[in-house]
Amino acid sequence: MNSSAIISGLSRHRRGASSLLFRQTQVVSFTTTKDGKEKKENFAKKFLEPAARGELQKHQSGIPKLAVRKHKGHSVKDAFPGKESEEIIKNTINLKLGAADTAAGVGSSMGKNYVERTTQQQRRNMKLMSQMELESLFEGSKPQELNPGLSENHQRWLGTKQSVQQSLFRQQRNIKQQSQRGGGDGSRPKYDMWGDEQHQPDLEDPWITDAMYFRYENPHVESKREPKPIIFPTNRVNPPEEFVQSHGAFAYVTNVPRPLVNGEVGSYENPLHRHEVTEFVADAFSVPASHVFCATMTSAFVGFKDAKEAAQAVIRSEGKRIITGKKIEATLYSAKEYASDEEKDFVMNSTSPDAIIQLENIPVGMKSGTVARILRRVTDIEGKDVLMSSPTTAMLRMPSNEAATSLLKNRKMNETLASIQRQILRVHCARREVVHDKFSGPVRQFQLKKLTNRLIVDGDVPSRNFFLSHAGVLHLCNVPAGTSKKDISNFFQKFSVERRDVEGSIEIVKSLDGHPTGRVYVGFDLERECSEAWKELLASGQKIMLHKAGPAARVRPVKEVAFIRGSKLGDRSERTQEELIASLKSWKEYVDPKDIEILESFGVTMDVLEEAFTAARNNPTFGVEDQARQGERLRNEYAPGDHFREFVQMYIDTLKELGTTKDNPGLKYEGMFLPDEEIDYDLFDEEKARLASLRERFNR
Repeated sequence: MNSSAIISGLSRHRRGASSLLFRQTQVVSFTTTKDGKEKKENFAKKFLEPAARGELQKHQSGIPKLAVRKHKGHSVKDAFPGKESEEIIKNTINLKLGAADTAAGVGSSMGKNYVERTTQQQRRNMKLMSQMELESLFEGSKPQELNPGLSENHQRWLGTKQSVQQSLFRQQRNIKQQSQRGGGDGSRPKYDMWGDEQHQPDLEDPWITDAMYFRYENPHVESKREPKPIIFPTNRVNPPEEFVQSHGAFAYVTNVPRPLVNGEVGSYENPLHRHEVTEFVADAFSVPASHVFCATMTSAFVGFKDAKEAAQAVIRSEGKRIITGKKIEATLYSAKEYASDEEKDFVMNSTSPDAIIQLENIPVGMKSGTVARILRRVTDIEGKDVLMSSPTTAMLRMPSNEAATSLLKNRKMNETLASIQRQILRVHCARREVVHDKFSGPVRQFQLKKLTNRLIVDGDVPSRNFFLSHAGVLHLCNVPAGTSKKDISNFFQKFSVERRDVEGSIEIVKSLDGHPTGRVYVGFDLERECSEAWKELLASGQKIMLHKAGPAARVRPVKEVAFIRGSKLGDRSERTQEELIASLKSWKEYVDPKDIEILESFGVTMDVLEEAFTAARNNPTFGVEDQARQGERLRNEYAPGDHFREFVQMYIDTLKELGTTKDNPGLKYEGMFLPDEEIDYDLFDEEKARLASLRERFNR
């Protein structure tokens, strides 16, 4: 006899700050055996698989209807092999559309539309997920950054512009509105904002403190380390206070084409030239010009209302951020009637005028060294062989006319020139700088921070986890795009004691679209490794060559913000294998030689003591924890090694106190016998024989 039952349970679970309501539904099917016992059946084979094939059976749970929701649950595509899988999917789609549509013969077309709608929905979900990720990147400083003592688990009740009192008022209002949804005759229960059933006392006096609490943490001094930002480029101008205060999210746009006004290259001192950059960026992001501030002639800050608006603007501007200029024309040089003296000298120093190539429509502001570096992919050319005769014209000096003609016909040359005329605006997140404000809390132990009007761009400082996981960090700029982490790590390996972690010790700064910005952070495990590398590179001009075809990268150290309270703990101690083995026998330094003689008279030899103290080092209290640095110890009143020293001395004193001999058994041994009872000394002889047998057994 078959039967099915639905077991529904309702449980309340109060955890943390709020009450949550959980409804659990379990479907169980039973079969009666010959002996009268109930035996469970395979529910999937009995209901789910027939439902997936479109064979619905009568039962009470309604669970097989969930089997057709393939895009919301588990897929049945791989559950059946071969053509049977295709048939199941087809039946599933038809079942979703309904029996009437399937019988009318429209199931196939509507099924196709259903699949298309699902695909479109997935694309929208991917776009939405991308926007949500961008929003998280553009979000400003969180309460945890302004108040580091506040636990991250309890920030959902705080906001940068919303007080706690407003949160409490809105919460009480929501409870009142939810409670009014119940029936006036009392037939329907009343629920609070979390879905829990409300009783009359709860409605009259809701306990808001059950839904909110604060916890302060005192982080380790090393976790409070903060890097000083490295502004790049150095001539970047920060927006004024009015601009910063009037926006909630910021983006920093680079690689903006330098304006050319009336044949004059744009200059930052000219307000009209700055306005050209402002208008160009405002048009690319579809924002008013008042929301854009020109930082340099090739970069600008864009202000938005909030992170959501910033993310939407970045997504919408994807097509406008790709800029294709005029086609670069490459021809042989022809003499000009009015040539500059610099151009005449350049021609005279060449083998012949026919050995010079002239490039027209070069992007404004590009320098001769940059042109030479880009063209080095095609031909061997140096910066001295390139002359910028005008803001948009470059002259290339080749060895001969044949070399120049061959280069003009080179396919890679045309591809390289096409890449030069194509520019892409790079977008970076920017946020307001966070600095020390004051100390608050009991005995002024919690450090509070505040926002300044200075904007910090992603890449001005290394990421928090990267910085805290390294004792010293160097900053590289102008690193060629083709340089890998392995190339950088191999260069700095000579300054490191241990083998460098290629992935973990190098951080490459990228824009939002994943393009390298030429900025790299190099981490070192020891502070002295970073200082030695910096001293050597400083003597060589702060520049290194990581790539033969690329420019020299400039190196600078990442400085740290001075601690308001406390100081760094410094490098961790290093010991060789010989020193570690010797430390296991360091207990002899803590014991008086006369005490060892006394213990040997008791039968406690050096071998026994050494075995006992070596075994004690396996205890973390007298091992790794005892070697911890000051500030990381559980008991900071102890210096490294003091805990083990105290243990050794106490252990020796205890053995001396309890030690006895046959000639001088001591009061503790004599107290084991009655006053008139004769003292038995056979125990000493038995112990002596036992120790002798043990030594003979273990070859001692």
